[in-house]
Formats: sequence, C-alpha cells, structure tokens
Amino acid sequence: MSGILYGVFTVADVHVALPLSELREVIPCPASFNPLMASAPGLIGAVMLRHQVIPVLDLRRMVGVDSPADPEIVVVASYEGSVFGLLACGVRGVVDVEEHEQLGISVNVALPQVFASTFERAEDGAVVCVLDCAAIKRLPGMVFATDTGGPSGALAQAKDEGRDGGTAGRNMMMLLRAGDIGLCVDVAHVHSVVPELVLKSSPIDGGIIHGVIELGEHYVPTVDALAVMGLGALAPIDVKRGVAMAYERGLLTFAVTEVESIVPVGDGDVLPLPGIGLPASDFSVGILPGQAGGSYLVIDGDRLRADADLGTLAALGTPVPGAGTPARRDAREEEPPEGDGRVIEHRVRKYLTYLAGPEVATPLTQIAEIVPHPKDVIPFAGGGAMRGVFTHHRTSVPLVDLPALLGEAAEIDPAMARVLLVGGVGFIVPALRAIEESTWEERVPAEAEVPLSLAGSPLVKIGTRMLARLDLVAFARTMVGGRGTDPGGG
Repeated sequence: MSGILYGVFTVADVHVALPLSELREVIPCPASFNPLMASAPGLIGAVMLRHQVIPVLDLRRMVGVDSPADPEIVVVASYEGSVFGLLACGVRGVVDVEEHEQLGISVNVALPQVFASTFERAEDGAVVCVLDCAAIKRLPGMVFATDTGGPSGALAQAKDEGRDGGTAGRNMMMLLRAGDIGLCVDVAHVHSVVPELVLKSSPIDGGIIHGVIELGEHYVPTVDALAVMGLGALAPIDVKRGVAMAYERGLLTFAVTEVESIVPVGDGDVLPLPGIGLPASDFSVGILPGQAGGSYLVIDGDRLRADADLGTLAALGTPVPGAGTPARRDAREEEPPEGDGRVIEHRVRKYLTYLAGPEVATPLTQIAEIVPHPKDVIPFAGGGAMRGVFTHHRTSVPLVDLPALLGEAAEIDPAMARVLLVGGVGFIVPALRAIEESTWEERVPAEAEVPLSLAGSPLVKIGTRMLARLDLVAFARTMVGGRGTDPGGG
C-alpha cells in the first residue's frame, strides 16, 4: 500500500493533519477578520488572499477546546473546488502515513464529525487527528469560496510522481525571513515551527549557537540561520522564531525572524544561483523569485540535515529535568566482544562524548559543569599539559589541556573548545559531541591504577562505537595530589 503525505499543524494542543492534496498553503494570521453575513459553527469571518475571500473557521470553538495559545497562522484548505481557512498555532511538518496505520474514530455529537481518523506520528508518538473536509463542507450555514488557484489535487499527484522517480512537479516550500533576507525550504524537512523563541543560556553557547530552547521534553540547541548559510548573523532583535529539523541523534532549531507562509513551488520556478555575488555554501541551491515578499534563497534540506557538524550540534540536546524518559532498549541486544580477557558488565547510563584527539567518553555524573574556554588565563610557563589558572565562581581553577595530557595531538580553537570542570580541575577539550547512553562498560578492578593515556583506558559501548572511557575524577585526583573531590563516581 502506498503512503499518504499529510501536512501536520496544531490547533490549541491538538495535532491536526490534512492530506497535502487538500492543503493549499499557509499564511500568517491577520490582526482581524472581515465579517460575513453568515453563521456556522466555528465561523469567525474571512481573510483576503490575493483578492480572494477565504472564510475562516476556529476549530476550538467547534469542539469547545480552551487554549491560552493565540493562533499564529491560517491553514488554507482546498476541497472539491472550494477553499476555506483554519486557525492554527503552528506548522509541525509533513509525514508519510500508510493507510493501515490510520485508526478510525467516532464522536457522539449532534454536529457532523470533523475528524475522519487518527494516526501516531512515529518520530515522537504524538496522536494526530485527520480533518474530514467533506464533513466541514456539510456544516449547516458554512460558507465556501470557489477555488480560483492553488495546487489542490495536482500537488499530491506531482508529489507522488517525484517520489516514485517520475517527473518532479511541485513541492510545498516554507518561506522564511531572516533579518532582511528571505530563505525557503521544503516543508518535508521541517520537524516543527517554534512560534516564539524563548532562549536559555547553555554551556555550548557561542559562535553560531544562540542557546537552547525547550521543545517537547528536551532542551534543543538553536543556531543562527544566517550564520549557517554564510550570510552574516541575525541581530538580537531579529531572533524571534524557530524552525526545528530532525537529525540522526537529535533536533536542531534554526533561528529566524519570521515564518511567512507555505506555498507550492514548481521545479521550473527556481532559478539557478549566479557564479558570484553570494557566499559559497553547500546549502544554497537556487533563488525563488516572484513571491509577495520578494525573492528567496532556496535551501537544500537534504544537505542541511546530512551535515555532520550540524548533526553533532543536534546531538547535544539534553532532557528537560522531570520530563518523561523514552523506553530504553535492552542492553543485551548488542553483545560485547568475547574471549579477549576483558570483564564486561551491561550498564546503561548517561555519557558525555567529546574529542580529546580521538572521540572519548566520560560518565556525565562526573562533570560538575561545562564552560567556554576562559578568556583570562594566568599562563603556566613550565610546559606540558598544564596551561595555567583561571577563576570561576570566585574559585581558582587549574586549566589542563586534556589531549596533551593523554599524549594526543589536537588543535585547540578557543572559540570551539569547552572546559569540563571535574574535581576542581578544568580539562580543555577541542569539541563536544553528544550526551548518549551506554550499552555496556569494561569493568575496572578497584585496585587498578588509572592510566593517563588512551592505550590503557577501559572501553564503553555507545551506539555502534566502542570508545575509551576516561575517568576524569581520577585524573583530577592525580593532578591535585589526591585532594580532588568525587562529584559523582566513575
């Protein structure tokens, strides 16, 4: 059975879906609506769209749902030659759903049932209600406008042709504004839209990273969309909205100024980039002209989501304290190597993975804090791994180059490097990787001496990788002559 492409948006806290064959476009919510000489359940008035009157429904009024969230957008639906609008809080992306994955529902109400079925969104388990446009059209007193344009059924047909390897037709593109620059990306690559960015500071701030936002049950890193595209940087006043994309190991939010609309775009509508005049970027693939907001730089969503550096940033998201934790896989699904004399125990716990030359891991409980590379350091002239002393929270902290301590060659870029505070010592690492769960660990005898090298370090299995497990608490004790404290055990 072939899947159906749905556009997903939110009404209050409810996830609602329309087949892309019925989703014409998305526009910003106006400050007010034009009155109509009609009365129907949920009908609040009309909006003008390219000189066409679009009646608008508020589904919250129809089903009696209260929500403190104000609508941000109007979803324009097209069905059997008629169009109408739906108030919504935000776009949540496009999903491909097999017919057998949909579950029928029924509601015991006098009014026509407006939801035809439900399905579970695989990526986050959200329940999504599929809107029944035929039921909307049967509402008593409902007003419809004749569809004078838009993709309607042709859009879904073109989508299917493109997906099956035939001639590409139209794609639904999300138009974004980042400062004075227009950007656009296929909505199929968008996980969700964040109507208002509420940024929190984090240890990974700096460079292109503005901070983290709370999205679902995780703190998600937020990067500057202009900086990623090589087009400068957003002014603080322009950091207002967010577009989240899913990567293999987490979500990443791109800060923009405005999410303007979603429009159908044919392949022939996109112009090639000029050879000069724009910064070189693997993510820019063309220019979309002729829109209400001017011209837009077209972003290749596949390349953006396949970028290794951005994927690394996405993996640095952390769970919100107190939020539910996803079910853990059975650690015994991936067995450790046998017959090499190592003593292995199955243990699932959080690790910070980072670079210290090669990629390594340390139990997250060992790390008291992660801070940027300090700007003011009293240098140590004796050479070796000791780099000097800096102050943090009115405490003097010795600064140690961890790769140098391990005898590894690694270039330290202060803009990218981070300092792990463990047992009163700050260990410089060139870059962070992620916070991940282990599958198994190599057990170390209690009397064993902890080596200050990678060669003798015990191993830990994280995902499909076996990494050296560094006991930074023991390293700190060695550095300060046994006076370090153990913040969480090794």
